Amino acid sequence: MGKFMQFNEEGQRASAMGGNAELALQVQMLKTRLDVVLPTLATREQLQQEVGALRGEIGTVRAEIGSLRSEMHQAFTNLLKWGVGVALTSIVAAAAVVTAMAPMLQLSPRGRDALALAMVADKAQDLQRE
Repeated sequence: MGKFMQFNEEGQRASAMGGNAELALQVQMLKTRLDVVLPTLATREQLQQEVGALRGEIGTVRAEIGSLRSEMHQAFTNLLKWGVGVALTSIVAAAAVVTAMAPMLQLSPRGRDALALAMVADKAQDLQRE
């Protein structure tokens, strides 16, 4: 007559008499879970070893990045030098071609006469203005 209905954490019905047995069963299940999980957890020493290994790898990666930056800077410098060299060479080559062809590009006698006439006409206009 004195049996009251009780409910456990999952909301399942538990009797007052069977509560201890059910509690013991839950404790046993938790112990079993801990026995399975605990061996897979790392110890403090293992964690420290892993942290040390990661720090070493990070140092290696940083050194590689520094090396790559240096190589990229050197490649850019070489490319810039090459570009300036090509530009200067092109200018010198163009000047050499113009110099070599200058005698061939002289005005014909008729062209010289026209140029001289234009210069005389310019001077005449200047004199008239004065």
